[in-house]
Amino acid sequence: MIRISVASLLLASVLSPFGGSAHRKTEQGNRSYEQGALEDALTKYTEAQVHVPESPQLHYDIGNVLYRQGDYEGAAEAYTRALLSAPPGLEPHAAFNLGNARFQQQEFDSAVDAYRRTLEAEPEDQDAKWNLELALRALEQQQQQQQEGDEQDENGDPQQDQSQQQQDQPSEDRQDQQQSSQPSPAEATDEQRMTPEQARRLLDGLAEEEQKNLQEEAQRRAVARGKKREKDW
Repeated sequence: MIRISVASLLLASVLSPFGGSAHRKTEQGNRSYEQGALEDALTKYTEAQVHVPESPQLHYDIGNVLYRQGDYEGAAEAYTRALLSAPPGLEPHAAFNLGNARFQQQEFDSAVDAYRRTLEAEPEDQDAKWNLELALRALEQQQQQQQEGDEQDENGDPQQDQSQQQQDQPSEDRQDQQQSSQPSPAEATDEQRMTPEQARRLLDGLAEEEQKNLQEEAQRRAVARGKKREKDW
């Protein structure tokens, strides 16, 4: 799922210096969005942008509308712009939704980068871990198919039409708002881009950290039980 909670209070503090007009338009857009009136929501958010054109919150909201309309390229662009100045509270949500938009476009390498960015901000995010695994699997399959196609071309074999691969869909339950200065995943260079092996190491590292935390918690509980028995004794 895309993550779609509109941060009205945050927007109020950001937009209040602009005479209330931008805030009012944004609130109207929020209501239209919640009612499923996506075209009207998009119009209101765009009107609010006249007053605060670089607001990451509004870029994020616009991305949410475009995603629901099936305009994944437009949504990815909006999330990318939001990430240019997203505050910490918004960054993982915008990165998560960017990953979903890139996944829908079958740009799995960019999706991997976006989910990685989400996990860097929120290491315990189970949805992002699941989506990263899906993106890695899809990327490997895509690369394998490309390699097989290249081999067929080299051998002079006719290139066969490939049916669109059926993939598990990523978890989509996000859409909040905020800012950051890191380069967006979609704009990462080849040197910056995470390989499938590096991403798997990241997941393994997160799993080891979780296991260590569980072990430490179990030890603390065992000590606490031991102290209680000693006192009772």
